[in-house]
Amino acid sequence: MSLEKRYGDLEDLAQGGMAKILKGKDLSLGREVAIKRPLPSEDPERFWQEARATGRLEHANIPPLYEAGRDEQGQPYLALKLVRGHSLTQLIEKLDQGELHDLYRFPHRLAVFEKVCEAVAYAHQQGVFHRDIKPDNIMVGEYGEVFLLDWGLARGEPAAPQPDADFSGTPAYCAPEIVRGEGPSPASEVYSLGATLYEWMSLRPAHTGKNLVDVLNSVMKHGPADPARLAHKAQDKVPIEVARVILQAMAKDPQNRYASVAELRAAVRNILDGEIKPVCPCTTVKFSFREITTAIDNYPILSALVLLWMIYPLLHWTYLGWNWYRVPPG
Repeated sequence: MSLEKRYGDLEDLAQGGMAKILKGKDLSLGREVAIKRPLPSEDPERFWQEARATGRLEHANIPPLYEAGRDEQGQPYLALKLVRGHSLTQLIEKLDQGELHDLYRFPHRLAVFEKVCEAVAYAHQQGVFHRDIKPDNIMVGEYGEVFLLDWGLARGEPAAPQPDADFSGTPAYCAPEIVRGEGPSPASEVYSLGATLYEWMSLRPAHTGKNLVDVLNSVMKHGPADPARLAHKAQDKVPIEVARVILQAMAKDPQNRYASVAELRAAVRNILDGEIKPVCPCTTVKFSFREITTAIDNYPILSALVLLWMIYPLLHWTYLGWNWYRVPPG
């Protein structure tokens, strides 16, 4: 059966470096789908590799694969869930222009990022590495759904190090070891997530340059600037506790990063829950205030008694001072 008979008239949606995306409609089920087809220059085997990797992943934050097949000319295609919304890249551009800040405050952005971590952690459990995590491949749907897209570089097993080999991925979000030609690992994916969170929170990429060589030099030789110190005209500085998570995720030495994406996700969840480690006076005050308010909520009567006990000496000395003022000695 031809694609047109199966999915109706196809409309162009987007084109990347390896594939073209079209919008179609499953005529038998009446639902719109995204049709992905490799560019003529692409190796079909890599396309089938994506199909096998994506077909193994069943997660709320990964668009499901509906069908993999060949058209009447024998060209491969994938039919996937059609995701409507905006990529993080598009949202970052709007935030940079001063828009959407009421909708995407820091906690909301962290919550979006946490869902991406959940998708990547799940993929790792299935033995699949995404290998191209970046804002452009993350979509926020019309109703707040979060999807990690484009598994075209996904690999189902770690690869042996290959010094001086060409690497796949987007340089500004690749870990230094990936640039050196080593295979993907949980640590390299943690780094890419950290670089993504860096830009999502600060509205600036962690690594920039006039050309590819400058970007690669930045990745290999220079650590990212502390996002907590970056001023932006459209928003406050990135909270220190969030910056601490980002910088640990982007450590040059893989041993100094979070041990897994699940551990990175837990660090983000701790911030959202208020369970942060004091790392500066400001954070200590916020942490202490949260502990006090939590205690008051859980033990109101006991908290009231403790409060009275603490302020009793102040009230006592205030009373004595007032009496002394009204009736001076002698």
